Amino acid sequence: MTLAVLFPFLIALVCALAARILGRRTGFLAALGFVPALLLALPLLNMPAAAPASELTPWVAEIDLHLRFRGDGFSLLFAVLIGLIGTLATWYSVSYLSASEKFGRFYPYLLAFGGSMLGLVLSDNLPALFMFWEMTSVTSFLLIGLWHTRGAARDGAVKAFLISALGGLGLLAAVAMLGIAGGTTTLSQLDLEAVRASPLFLPALLCTLLAAATKSAQLPFHLWLPTAMEAPTPISAFLHSATMVKAGVLLVAKFGLIFGASALWSGLLVPLGLATLAWGSWLALRQTDLKALLAYSTVSQLGLLMSLYGLASDEGRFAATTHLLNHAAFKAALFFVVGIIDHETGTREIPFLQNLRRHLPVTFVLALLATLSMAGLPPLGGFISKELFYEAMLHHGPAFITVAVLGSILTFAYCARLLSIFFEHRRTLTPEMEAFRQQHVREHIHEAGPGLYLPPALLVGAALLFGLVPGSAEWLTRTASNSLNFGEYNEHLALWHGVNTSLLLSVLTWLAGAVVVWRAATFARFQSAVTPTWNANTVYYRLSDGLRAAASRVVAHSQGLALPDQLRVMLLAAGVMGGYAVWRSPQVFHSIGVLPLSLLPIGVLLIAGALGVLLSRNRLTAVIVMGLTGFGSAAAFLAFRAPDLALTQLLVEAVTVILFLLAFRYLPGVRDLPRTRGRLLLDAGLALAAGAGATLLTLSSLRFLAPPISPYYLVNSYKGGGGQNAVNVLLVDFRGFDTLGEGLVVGMVALAVVSLVKLGKKGPTTTPPNPRIDPDKNNLERVNPDKRVEVSHETQN
Repeated sequence: MTLAVLFPFLIALVCALAARILGRRTGFLAALGFVPALLLALPLLNMPAAAPASELTPWVAEIDLHLRFRGDGFSLLFAVLIGLIGTLATWYSVSYLSASEKFGRFYPYLLAFGGSMLGLVLSDNLPALFMFWEMTSVTSFLLIGLWHTRGAARDGAVKAFLISALGGLGLLAAVAMLGIAGGTTTLSQLDLEAVRASPLFLPALLCTLLAAATKSAQLPFHLWLPTAMEAPTPISAFLHSATMVKAGVLLVAKFGLIFGASALWSGLLVPLGLATLAWGSWLALRQTDLKALLAYSTVSQLGLLMSLYGLASDEGRFAATTHLLNHAAFKAALFFVVGIIDHETGTREIPFLQNLRRHLPVTFVLALLATLSMAGLPPLGGFISKELFYEAMLHHGPAFITVAVLGSILTFAYCARLLSIFFEHRRTLTPEMEAFRQQHVREHIHEAGPGLYLPPALLVGAALLFGLVPGSAEWLTRTASNSLNFGEYNEHLALWHGVNTSLLLSVLTWLAGAVVVWRAATFARFQSAVTPTWNANTVYYRLSDGLRAAASRVVAHSQGLALPDQLRVMLLAAGVMGGYAVWRSPQVFHSIGVLPLSLLPIGVLLIAGALGVLLSRNRLTAVIVMGLTGFGSAAAFLAFRAPDLALTQLLVEAVTVILFLLAFRYLPGVRDLPRTRGRLLLDAGLALAAGAGATLLTLSSLRFLAPPISPYYLVNSYKGGGGQNAVNVLLVDFRGFDTLGEGLVVGMVALAVVSLVKLGKKGPTTTPPNPRIDPDKNNLERVNPDKRVEVSHETQN
């Protein structure tokens, strides 16, 4: 398992180095990165009879952070799915991507994402689980924004990252609280009774739900997933089928063993999932872009999975795991199919496509079978899992089953809309759309090569196998279910269970869906009339605009001020902090008398230097006298027995004086900045307040605000840090994260300098402003995968 997680990162490094030589053939090398994950099918075959395997690689023992991987049936099934679809995506990309693609980025990003997902699903250590969770956010940001010269890709990448980061904060809090309440950071060893009895149980539950909802695109956080379709199709198939979008589902499935006993868990998850199912289907039916339609269908299907796992019952988990398998098969296949259509025709827009079954017969068969599975029609696997879904919702009230049926009716309708491009029919196009069609849509269309249709054919075969031989899916589901504590559930998968309520509801779904398809124009007008003008995207953009405007105002009123005004703000802040110190500890004035007398001449030196600058009548005198304050500070450090700080201060002061002298000719005269009497009195008052405030704050920190912490470092510097110099140990060991932060600052400064240096060099042509893609409002965004021709167009249904 450790090899399965780390091997993709190793191959990613190899691909980054070899891509310049191998070109598109780098995809075959990248596929090797998922071989160890595919080999996890071998221990999966021994489940559930064999005990879950566990592998431990010690890492940071002080914070109990280890690479601990656990191979239970559910985790292994998920890992094999990631390995399988990752392999098919890399094979598919070899034929799909143009020769001008930057393969040195594409395949390393794809492999790093795959390794992060494998680490997430197999990790049994809570801090490591959070680490891999965040790595999926970063790598998915890179994948979605791969074509970063396109504004829509940048918008989608930033949107996905911001929402995922919000969920990451929730998961970080949940992981910390579970580790504290459960007495360990090992997920499988948590004391569940202690967690449930802890006051941290409720906030940990809510933080977990926030993380799962953001990652798996549940309302209202679904807005990132449709704009993620700006990534190349192989990435979309990988992200939207069995990987990133199911990370939240994975979290709910595993953590449901912890929180499932609470009525709040199912009380929040099931309505949220069903609402996402219905709303995602509603929006999918409005799309004209095939990829956008599939993206919203993914939102809908994720809502279905969330509602089933949220039931926290054996029946719900069994149905959810069965549908998880089916969804991975038919959804990845459909994204591959849409990639073929885009690759061969030059567009993904439904109004420009018709009668494709004559030109793309193999693609048509693949699309037909995968879409029938998504619609829940026999004899495909999707029919079986949809029946299980209905059966589970029937046992939990009429409201739940009503929403489930409505969402499924809309699912049937958007599946028919997807298949409509393969049949001949008349569509009325505006003159602008007809001109675009003639310019960009290819007239001579031919079937794709084996490199494009074989990957979806394998997945469609799996969807058909799950329907015709339900025992194959049942065995996998039971293998996974054993680790979710419902291995004794006795439900069996079959195409025919007799005439029952679930079957009657399925027939009702098909009939009502057929009516929606028959009256498509009327239903489209109804949708346009009742769909609100505001949605999650408009809220997101208004919030981002407001935040950007507020930040601009803050900068304009602070960083945009003249230097004297900025200094006045800083001095005022220092005075306020001093006032806070006096308010917290009025006895701070008593500590003034205990200051050593050796500080008196140093204080006189500092005051003399400050007054000397004020009284100087020329620039040279002011620069020289200013050095007295810096050298006086160094003397104060020596008086407090801190020679290292004194040396640092001496060096800084010497360099500062030299810099002032180098810029001497550019400095204004000391009398060139006249001040009114009122401004002079204000500055004097601010200076005195700041000086007194800083002094009082320093004195208060010595004894009054909190007990001193210096004895701790003196006692533990050698025992805990391994060094006799307490200052060195403090900087290197105890303040390790602070030192890391300083290193990051230096790195960011270096990047900024490199960017400034490159400003004078000739770069790529200017790209258009970042467009705001709102799929809820039926934006048409078309990309030619070979030439990357981008055209934006808006129309109404």
